[in-house]
This record gives sequence, C-alpha cells and structure tokens, in this order.
Amino acid sequence: MKPPTVASLKKVTPENLARLGPERLAAIVADAADSRPDLKRRLRMELAAEQGPEHLALELDKRLTTLEGSRSKVSWRKRPSFVADLEALRTLIAGRLAELDAVAALARMWPFMDLARRLGTRVRDKDGGVAAVFDRAAADIGRLLEERSDARAIDGLAEAISRNPTAWADWLPAALNSAPKSALEMLLARLRDREGGSPGWAAIIRQVADAGGDVDAFLGTFTAKAIRMPGVAAEAAQRLLSAGRVAEAGRLLEAAAKSAEPDFDWETAWIDYLDAAGEAEAAQATRWASFERTLSAERARAFTRRLPDFEDVEAENRAFEHAARHADTARGLQFLMDWPALPEAATMIEARADELQVAAEQAELWAGKLRARQPRAAHTLLRKTAAVAFRRRDFTTCDRLTEEADTIALG
Repeated sequence: MKPPTVASLKKVTPENLARLGPERLAAIVADAADSRPDLKRRLRMELAAEQGPEHLALELDKRLTTLEGSRSKVSWRKRPSFVADLEALRTLIAGRLAELDAVAALARMWPFMDLARRLGTRVRDKDGGVAAVFDRAAADIGRLLEERSDARAIDGLAEAISRNPTAWADWLPAALNSAPKSALEMLLARLRDREGGSPGWAAIIRQVADAGGDVDAFLGTFTAKAIRMPGVAAEAAQRLLSAGRVAEAGRLLEAAAKSAEPDFDWETAWIDYLDAAGEAEAAQATRWASFERTLSAERARAFTRRLPDFEDVEAENRAFEHAARHADTARGLQFLMDWPALPEAATMIEARADELQVAAEQAELWAGKLRARQPRAAHTLLRKTAAVAFRRRDFTTCDRLTEEADTIALG
C-alpha cells in the first residue's frame, strides 16, 4: 500500500483531523464557535445531549420558540446558512434526541413542522431548500411513528394537521408510509371527530383512509352528487376493486355514466371492473374502442398484451393502420412515433405530407429518429414543417429546419 503523500495528509478529512488529538481539536472548534453562532448553538446542544434527553429537549425548545417568534426577513445572502441551521435542528430532533427519547423527539417534531407556515413569509424559497427540509422531517415522523405510535403521538399528529392542513396534505404520504394499521385507524378517528373544520379537510381524511385501506371512510368524504361525477367515481371504484367489492364498483360506475359523459379515467376503471367481473371479452372490446377514439398507446398495448401469439401482431398492424388513417394527422403520427412504428410513420408522412401540421421542435425530434432508416420521410417532415413556418413568417425556424433537411442524405 502506497504511503500517504504530504498533500493528502493536509486535506481536511475526519481521519486527518483525528491525528490532531482531542485537546487540540476542542480548542480549534471552541475558537471557531466564537464567530459562528450556528456552530456554537450546535455544540451547546450536543453538550446538552451528553447530559441527558431532558437537557437537549430544553435547548431545542428554546430554539423552536425563537424561530416561531422571529418576524425578520431572511435575505438571499443569509438563506443558505439559514437553511443549513434549519436542517441541523431537524437532525438534532429526529436523530440525536430520537436516539435518547423517541417520545420527546415526536413532541418536538410538531412545533418544528409548524414553523413552515411562519417561514413562508420570512424566506423566499426560490430553490426549494426550505421545503426540502420539511419534506425530510415528514419522512422522519413516519420513521418515528413506526417505532412508537401511541395515543399521545397520534393526538400530536392530529393537532399538527389541524393547524396547517394545506401543508400536511403534501407531507402525509411520507409521514404515513410506514405507520402501523392501528395508528392509521386511530388517526382517522381523531380527524373525523374534527371533520368540517377547515378547507381541504376531506382530502386529508381521504389520504389517511387510503393509507389504512379503509374504503368506506374514503367514500364517506364525497357527497352523493360528487360520487356520481365520472372522475370521482373512477377513484372510488378502483378502491372498491382493490378491496374485492366488485359488484359495488360496477354499480358506482354505471350510475356515474348515466349522470355525465364518462372520461378516460372512468373508462380505465370500467375496464378494470369488467376484468374483475370475469367479462374479459367486454373488457377487450372496450379497450379497442377506447384506442380507436383516443389513439392511446396505453390502451393499444393493454389490448395486444392480452392476445395470443400472432394475433397480437395482427392487432398491432390494425392499430398502425387506424392511426395512419386518423383524421388528426398529427395525433396519428404521434402514436406511430411513440410506439415506435417507424416504417409505418414514414409511410404516413409520405402519403399525407400536405396535411402535416407539426410543431417545429417535434418535427426535429421525429426527424432525428427517422433519418437513419427512413431518410426520405425525415427530409419530407422537415421540409413541410419549414414551409408552414415560412407561411407564418417565422423565417428563423424555416431556415433552421431547411438547413437540417439539407443535411440528410437521400441516397
């Protein structure tokens, strides 16, 4: 093994610093802390942790109170150090204090999350650094709830959600990701006791109901009128299907289809219902009809995947032919390029060149995919798109597309 060089030994690494010895290091850190309030604060908390969790909790409470009471704006110059300080506070609560006392740590996470609303008026979070700290804190809460989720902890979470439901709507997935079912049931009961307290409360209850797999609680957040809307009915039906309540899902979807024009999501749920009800042929017929109407590659793939060998190839060809004949040239070409079915796309371009109306950026992207094997189609696509740009007097785009077309060797 090569001996370390003088240059490598002068790098500031934990291994090299350890060679200085504890006394020398302590003196250096104490000296640096005199000019760094954030470092001094961190050191004081680490020293408090050595005395026990109650001492660290007291120091953390002081810092949380200071942040909660502060009204001064954080300038762009101070923002990086402020975010670093906030992150250090999160780490001390969710890491250092949690190691010593998980209950005390959870109790401090609630006022920490409450800071988000206050900081929204103090810090211009252009790069999302502040928001990222609270996202990580939500994940910390999830981990702590997995370890300890008694009534006291759940009460604290319910109280915190009620103070800032809008923010918690974003944090809940991470916070509830690993929570045990008993904790989710307890939280759902606490939140339903407060139902109607603020805007967006129903969405919060839906998230908790979803996490706990409580379909009835999820359905209970919608009015009779709302549940008949196709999009809402699709959401509800998917959950009923997951719970094995197939007949209920079908009735719900049928009622929605009678009250409003079904949308793509409703159709997806209806296809899933037909499959679950053992009506595979009807599900396949619905998939194909949906593809013909929407040119959805998702529908076409789902249809062909369920066909035996050779029949799937025939179905693909039918899909390509339908796309090539579609009244909307751009959508038909989009389907063929996305599949990808490049020979069929090239044939379509040549056959319907005068109908092409494609955005310049899209034409350049597609031409790049076509030029190796289908150079004439790539050339035609660029030329026709350049002509459209010329007619609308976008000469810069016209010139760029024409120059690109001229680089294609037609052979």
